[in-house]
Amino acid sequence: MSSARRDFWQAIGMGLLIAAFALLVLWLKVAGLLLALTILGALIVLMQRYDTTPEVESLRASLAIARDDIAETLALYDDLLTGMSAEAIADRTLHVPALADRGTTNPVIQDFHLRADAARRFLQRVDGLLASNDLDRPQLERLIAVADERADSLAASWQDARRAAREIGPG
Repeated sequence: MSSARRDFWQAIGMGLLIAAFALLVLWLKVAGLLLALTILGALIVLMQRYDTTPEVESLRASLAIARDDIAETLALYDDLLTGMSAEAIADRTLHVPALADRGTTNPVIQDFHLRADAARRFLQRVDGLLASNDLDRPQLERLIAVADERADSLAASWQDARRAAREIGPG
């Protein structure tokens, strides 16, 4: 629905609401006024919660970008574990085999494995939240901050783990 058409229907709806509120006040006097104010308050809360403004859509897109940053780092790790390219096989067998070993005792690599597992769970939650339309602006802003922080820490942990695994070597 175009913006002009949506605005038209919103104006029609507001006009009908005003007419209904006026009738409530005329018929029920003080009780009608209280009822109209209660309904108006509920409508304002609902409109703020479910109104998809360009700002909310922009925040949803930002959350999707932060989500993709996390997924990109996890894809690099998955490629190391299961990739069939010559580079992935060389990394897995010669350069950084400790990174593929879940039983390693190196704390830097263990930290990356824990962060990767947590990131996978976080992505599942974010995907579910992005599929719903229940998020408002403050919730999206908090999620974006968390997702950005997780993406940065996962990428840094990935680099640190690769460096530590390279120091350990194939042995």
